Amino acid sequence: MAAMRASRFLAPLTLAVAVAMSVAACGGDPSPAATSAPAASVAATKTPRPTSPAAPTAVPGTKTPKPKPSATPPTTTDTSWGTILDQVPDTFPVYPGAEPTDLVDGPASGAWLAPASVAKAAAWYRAALEDAGFRTVNLSSPLEDGSQVLDSVSGAPGCAIQAAFRPSDGSTMISVLFGAGCAGG
Repeated sequence: MAAMRASRFLAPLTLAVAVAMSVAACGGDPSPAATSAPAASVAATKTPRPTSPAAPTAVPGTKTPKPKPSATPPTTTDTSWGTILDQVPDTFPVYPGAEPTDLVDGPASGAWLAPASVAKAAAWYRAALEDAGFRTVNLSSPLEDGSQVLDSVSGAPGCAIQAAFRPSDGSTMISVLFGAGCAGG
């Protein structure tokens, strides 16, 4: 009879030890506090972390602020021709193979030395500016030194461009006056 009592006592004890060892081997906590919460409530308290920043969402009934441009306004210079931008926009066409250069005879919005004749460079710029929406007002005949001047305008008020082409040791010096009235478009 004593053996029966011992087996009744040892069987549940052996089972409890085996369960505790299994839980400990799996990294769990066999304490009653760890098992008292239902699995659903534990899962509900976890918040997934976003893997990438989310785009802001609009709040109903409010205006979403638009980002403000961070670019600074272009600087200008007054010339006898008119007020020009100190630099042509990045979208301004540049003759293929032309290299930026410095001018010695006054301000310009841009200056390049192009590997072409005056006539070829002037014709290329006339076509490029017309393709960009400008209208040719005048392309001068070659002057005594072989130079030519191209005057172009757009539909925007006060938007004009003057490009001068001057021969320079087998190349063409191109200087551009880009009207400040073109800055808005």
